[in-house]
Amino acid sequence: MDPAIEKALERQSALEAAKAAFFASGGQAQLIPTGVGKDSPGVVQAPKPAYGYRTIEAQKSKRGRVIGDEDRAALAAQLMECKAAGMTRYKASRHLEISETLCRRLIADFSLDFPASA
Repeated sequence: MDPAIEKALERQSALEAAKAAFFASGGQAQLIPTGVGKDSPGVVQAPKPAYGYRTIEAQKSKRGRVIGDEDRAALAAQLMECKAAGMTRYKASRHLEISETLCRRLIADFSLDFPASA
């Protein structure tokens, strides 16, 4: 017979004996002596590895940054300078390093005369 099968049968018979002793004692839990099982002095407890990506810090993005009123007014003035230089809205937003949405909002909020195609 295969040695692995014999070893498994020995463990199975030890388990059956432990179950029989448990039921014979009326189902009472018994104290397991020290040195048997996980609390053995020679057994080192390894910490569990983290599951998923919670240990990896997420990268910060520029989305949702807060722009103050003074900065918005300065950007609106710079937009008009870009218009005077002959830039389109798209080129102006790229030049000022702002999003096109912010560019459109600045034009609407400050009632700037900056047509979609200049």
